Amino acid sequence: MHPLLGRGDDVQAAAVDVDLLVIATPDAAVAEVAAAVEPVAGTVVAHLSGSLGLDSLAPHGRRASIHPLLPLPDPERGAARLRDHAPFAVAGDPFAYEVVAALGGRAFEVDDDHRVAYHAAASIAANHLVALLGQVERVAATAGVPLEAYLPLVRATVEDVATVGPAAALTGPVKRGDHHTVAAHLDALDPSERPAYQAMAGQAARLAGAPTPPPTVIDTITGFRAVLDAERAAGRTVGLVPTMGFLHDGHASLMRRAVAECDVVAATIFVNPLQFGPHEDFDRYPRDLDRDLAVAAAAGVRYVFAPPVDEMYPEEVLTTVHVAGLTEDLEGAVRPGHFDGVATVVAKLFNAAGPCRAYFGEKDWQQLAVVRRMAADLSFPVEVVGCPIVREADGLAMSSRNVYLSPKERMAATVLYRALLAARDSADPVATMKEVVATEPLVELDYAEQVGDRLLVAARVGTTRLIDNMGVR
Repeated sequence: MHPLLGRGDDVQAAAVDVDLLVIATPDAAVAEVAAAVEPVAGTVVAHLSGSLGLDSLAPHGRRASIHPLLPLPDPERGAARLRDHAPFAVAGDPFAYEVVAALGGRAFEVDDDHRVAYHAAASIAANHLVALLGQVERVAATAGVPLEAYLPLVRATVEDVATVGPAAALTGPVKRGDHHTVAAHLDALDPSERPAYQAMAGQAARLAGAPTPPPTVIDTITGFRAVLDAERAAGRTVGLVPTMGFLHDGHASLMRRAVAECDVVAATIFVNPLQFGPHEDFDRYPRDLDRDLAVAAAAGVRYVFAPPVDEMYPEEVLTTVHVAGLTEDLEGAVRPGHFDGVATVVAKLFNAAGPCRAYFGEKDWQQLAVVRRMAADLSFPVEVVGCPIVREADGLAMSSRNVYLSPKERMAATVLYRALLAARDSADPVATMKEVVATEPLVELDYAEQVGDRLLVAARVGTTRLIDNMGVR
């Protein structure tokens, strides 16, 4: 057996004279480490990732993935659990089954097309459950009750799920349709605890078979303004989530936060031609309104404003909004006129929506700065709220444009996240971002910059342009 290799060690010859080489790094580093190892014909190279496919182990011929489906919080408990007929998700070389059998485990196959969904379920079963119990501990403490008092309830519930399944095991006010009790719970909770409660109450309703009411779709400015004015007149606060549609969980996270903080939430779905250049992807930008409405409904959105282009711009646009000083560099330099288009359409949406809280993702960091300044300078009665970036399991920032990427480009695109991680701890962050991006031949860097305490990077991956950013430590 070869000695363990760690960070900074030379791994080029790691596959020599071994039957199995296991790459046990964070997911974002697996492909980079595998590429650094010289292939050996008879050696099986495996990773322990639950979400990565076998293509991350290129260029090795014999590849495998071996993922233990157990929580391994520390070496002692982890070793004990792995010796107790542990389940392992495997794929690739048949040698993976022999390894699991030698460990006394039980192997089941999950192919590459389903790895991410498999791992998402694993994360929900383990990490999300732990996070919910953390919430139980916090909320119970406000009533002077220790977490230990609730653990028999948790154990009995898990036993019921194992015996009769989740739907039959469900109890509580959501299943009974007791909305008064749910409302009382929300009133009693600290505002920081409400988003998780509301999200899980929604999942409980889904499990109970309660129908999710579809959002009301509005396609005129006057109609949109009228319904939100009526909501405010009834004493309700309004949250606004502007989007260009083809919604992903990054958009849904904005909607869920808006639902947690406002009485009623409206989303807008409008692919704005003013912010696309003459050679950009306006015509092929992905659109799927039915899918978007389902995502919005699941997040708790009450209204969706989805106007046609001629409703927003019935005539040639002679008036645009320009935010000087924030729009000339970075995205503004690469996409001339882009931010004028953004500022103009957001100004129109703010004008139509009226007083509200508007939620924007931090992935478009420069756009967020432009919108905040525009809202302040033009005295819109709108509070602009920035929300954290939502990422895929391998770190790629969620974007509607990710659907353009081929499988190879999709893997290459993670170099942006790796570059930001490396730069965050570097004495020269800009140089580090450039160096890391340069290691990926399928990625062409547009810019890598530091603005204040933010690192920003943009690049083309094939024909698709992606952006990302991260705060410095």
